[in-house]
Amino acid sequence: MLFSGAYEFTIDAKFRLSIPYGVRAKLNPDIDGRAFFVLPGRRLGTLAIYPDRYFEKLRPIPTAPDRLPDAAFEWWQFEWSQTVLLDPDKEGRILIPEWLLERAGIGKDVALIGVQDHLELWPREAYREFITRKWPDYPAERAAAWRVMAEQEQSRDAIRAAAESG
Repeated sequence: MLFSGAYEFTIDAKFRLSIPYGVRAKLNPDIDGRAFFVLPGRRLGTLAIYPDRYFEKLRPIPTAPDRLPDAAFEWWQFEWSQTVLLDPDKEGRILIPEWLLERAGIGKDVALIGVQDHLELWPREAYREFITRKWPDYPAERAAAWRVMAEQEQSRDAIRAAAESG
């Protein structure tokens, strides 16, 4: 399952967001799930949307949450308190709680974008500004990002080789 592309929508008066058919069609309900977890995104002012079964694998529960250091436990409490599980209706719409949209600063006009393993919901104008700002530097930033990813892969390979040797 890979999510890509960008879609512009208007969230309706009941706070429902349409998940495009092309996105829903990519999901295998037995592997990815049918519902979606929605939570604050990595970028302030966005919401991340993950297929439920994938998210459950991605975010395992710590073996002893009560033994986490206070700061880690508070983060864990906060993130899970701001995470909602939403079942789509027959038309593929999810009902995003008004309080979550307000906390993220997201109004009715939105952009829904694919970010490889998840979707992100942005205020439409913020997304348009982001694209306008990033487009001119795309070739250089792409090359820099690929270098970072290659370095991370080399580090993972070195750690695996060290673990295998002994």
